[in-house]
Amino acid sequence: MQQLTFEAAACGQNLLTYCQEQGIYLAAACGGNGTCGKCRVLVTAGAGAPTAQDQIVFSAEELAAGWRLACCLTITAGMAVQLPDADAEEAIEAAADFNAPAGSGSKIFGGAGSPWVVAADIGTTTIAASLVDGASGLVVKTVTGINHQRRFGADVITRIEAAGKGKLALLQEQIAGDLGALAAQLGVDGAAAPFVIAGNTTMEHLLQGLDCRSLGVAPYTPVDISLHCCGQMLIMPGISTFVGADIVSGVVACGMDQSDEIALLIDLGTNGEMVIGNRQRMLAASTAAGPAFEGGNIQCGTAGIPGAIAALTIDGETPQVTTIGGEAPVGICGTGVLETVYELLKAEIVDETGLMDDDYADEGYPLAPGVVFTAQDIREVQLAKSAIRAGMEVLLTHYGIAAEDVERVYLAGGFGQKIDVDKAIGIGLLSEAFAGRIAAVGNSALAGAVMLARDDTLQARFVRVAEMAEEVALAEDVHFSEWFMEYMFFPEDDA
Repeated sequence: MQQLTFEAAACGQNLLTYCQEQGIYLAAACGGNGTCGKCRVLVTAGAGAPTAQDQIVFSAEELAAGWRLACCLTITAGMAVQLPDADAEEAIEAAADFNAPAGSGSKIFGGAGSPWVVAADIGTTTIAASLVDGASGLVVKTVTGINHQRRFGADVITRIEAAGKGKLALLQEQIAGDLGALAAQLGVDGAAAPFVIAGNTTMEHLLQGLDCRSLGVAPYTPVDISLHCCGQMLIMPGISTFVGADIVSGVVACGMDQSDEIALLIDLGTNGEMVIGNRQRMLAASTAAGPAFEGGNIQCGTAGIPGAIAALTIDGETPQVTTIGGEAPVGICGTGVLETVYELLKAEIVDETGLMDDDYADEGYPLAPGVVFTAQDIREVQLAKSAIRAGMEVLLTHYGIAAEDVERVYLAGGFGQKIDVDKAIGIGLLSEAFAGRIAAVGNSALAGAVMLARDDTLQARFVRVAEMAEEVALAEDVHFSEWFMEYMFFPEDDA
């Protein structure tokens, strides 16, 4: 654990804010609102009395040992603090590469003087980068890492709020540092190599240091979502504040803009973005799914790191868990969250309303030593899956088709790559009508960025998708809330 002591000038500061300003990584999924319980620190001297929020999060034994929430802790003279090691988060599991075809052109972004191009997808939770050989167009290596902006909050809203409170420069510095670190892993100088950047609109704004305040208030107007250059970076175009360049990139990578087949692309990340259509017409939407399917807002949730529970079955009293890397369980990642809910429904420990059996309602269902799944975790999953499913239903309605008319469903992102499709259908996240038509495409946003890094004559395709896709504002749709309430329930027959 990392040991912290403080200069006299630090006294009176909030510990989480101090860590953010000093570049010290400390998880804070809720942005410091005291609700996620992730910013745990061990105070070895000068702990003081626990706050009401500390008493909710920690047991009496933990409080006596000195465990506190950094966001609720004020630095005092003589205080000494130990921070949990963050090293494990750096080993986040990479999503399978999307096998996008190479471009037919020969001109590579960066020009003849640039032997390498870095294609990057900046996600709210993770970042992925591929090194593209400028001569051959081959992907030499792909690396992934944590987006350490998470120390300012787990979702785009908390980061927009942080930027508006004077932390924009810190957020920009953080993401630039993360990209530089990934470039170093790829063996190139991040300050000199050309980049092709895909990301949601907030992440692209923060990377460029653009004012984010208009992203968080009506009418939610972005500063710039066009295809343009910023320094040595080619910034890919987005559709709106809520449907960004990562989705445009995925649409092109999947070939939806070239096909007559009606397809549905779903990015099952924090923002729950989706696009339906073909080369003639596209509709897009974004729903506030929250980070439950990435392990966020889950009591024992974690990223896809070694030891994260990624799959499980419940057969009898003891659940059988599978962890990433076969390591001892340290928490539960997104796929494990989905499978846990399915198995709890199947075992009738949770009913169709989301109510957990009385035996586990207070302490949660034990998955492994120190890892439990709680009633609140169930509710987080209900909110996330209901938002995503309701968004799909609204898009289908606006497009004028039924789920049976969708010829192909693309699941994007690391979570989409690894989920058990039958279990996703079983909890009502996906329609039964999609069975047999679902393709997990991995990181399609990165795949599109790689295509553009290989061949910048493809720019027109990305621009066309960004311009032709019509956004459906779910919050303004009269049926969204009805669908949302309906899909809060789990299917009775499928569990």
